[in-house]
Amino acid sequence: MNIGHLTAGLATDVGLKRRNNQDLGYADHGVYVVCDGMGGGMGGERASARAIDHLRALTALPVRNRADIETVLADAQTDVLALGQELGGVAGTTVTGLILVHGDAPDTDDDDSPTVLSGIGGASGDKTAAADLTETAEDATLLVPFNTENLAYVVNIGDSRTYHMDALEDGSGWDASTLTRITRDHSQRQEAIDSGELLPDVAASLIPRNVITQCIGDPDGIDPDLFLTDATGRFIICSDGLHAEVSGDDEIAAIAARYDDPQQAADALLQAALAAGGRDNVTVIVADMPVLAPKRHAWAVTKLGDEEDIGNIADQTLQTLRTITPRRP
Repeated sequence: MNIGHLTAGLATDVGLKRRNNQDLGYADHGVYVVCDGMGGGMGGERASARAIDHLRALTALPVRNRADIETVLADAQTDVLALGQELGGVAGTTVTGLILVHGDAPDTDDDDSPTVLSGIGGASGDKTAAADLTETAEDATLLVPFNTENLAYVVNIGDSRTYHMDALEDGSGWDASTLTRITRDHSQRQEAIDSGELLPDVAASLIPRNVITQCIGDPDGIDPDLFLTDATGRFIICSDGLHAEVSGDDEIAAIAARYDDPQQAADALLQAALAAGGRDNVTVIVADMPVLAPKRHAWAVTKLGDEEDIGNIADQTLQTLRTITPRRP
C-alpha cells in the first residue's frame, strides 16, 4: 500500500452479449467518472461521449465546487436531450464517480511531483480496453477537519454506482468488511426498497433492475445526488454491468480487497462480471486516494442537501456528519 500516492486503474469491456460498448470511463486530474449510455443504434455511445466531454471541463479547474459540477451536468443534460431529439427518440446516460475538490494530488513540498495520466475507455466496440493511471505525491497532507485538500464530491445520476473501502489498520491491504455503497440507484426497484414498499428480495423478483427513474437526457430533467466525502481510501466506480452480474456487494468487496494494485483490481472485477455472464457492457474504475496516517477521524461521507456545500455548512454540523460512518446497504 502506497501511503501518499494516488493511483487508479480503468477497465472496460463490451461484454459477451452486446455488439457495441455504450459505457465510457474517464479519469484525469481528479475526475473519475463512469457513464453508461442508453438509446437505439449509436445513441447510447454518443450520449456517454457527450456527457464525458462536459465533465472533462472540470479538469481545467484547480478548485471545484458544487456549482461547477451542477453547471457541467446541466450542460450535458441540454446536449444529450438535443441528441435524443436529433435521433427522434430519447438518448441518455447514467453518470457516477468521484470529483476531487482540488484538481491535483494533495499538497506536498515537492513541486516536481508528476501529474495524472489521462485514461478513457469504452464506446469503441473493442472486446477489452484498459488504461493505467497514476498520480504521485511524496507526502500526503494530514487529514484535518474542513481541509478541502482532502475532500471530494461523489456525483450520481442513474444506476451506476460508487463504492468506498478502507485500508486495513496495519496498512497491509484493503478491508473488504468496510465496503460502503455511497450512491443509491435512481431506479424503480431502489425506490420501492427505500420507501419500505417492498423488501429487497421481493423488489428484485417483481421489478426489473434496469427500469431507471433518472438519466442525463431525461426529458423530465435531472436531479443529481451529490455527496461530500473524505478523499482517502479506495473508491470503486462502476456501471451496472458489474454490480448486476456479480452475486452482490460482498463479492465486489472480496475481489477489490484482494489486489493492492488498482489496475489489477479493476481487471479482476471486470473478469468477474464476464464470468458471471457478461450480459451487459461493464466498466470499472478503481481509484486509490492517499491513505492518511495518522487518521484524525474515521472515513465518512454525507449527502448534501439542497443548496448545501462546503462553504455554507456550519462547522459544527459538518463535523458531526463527517464522524458518522454510513451503514452498508
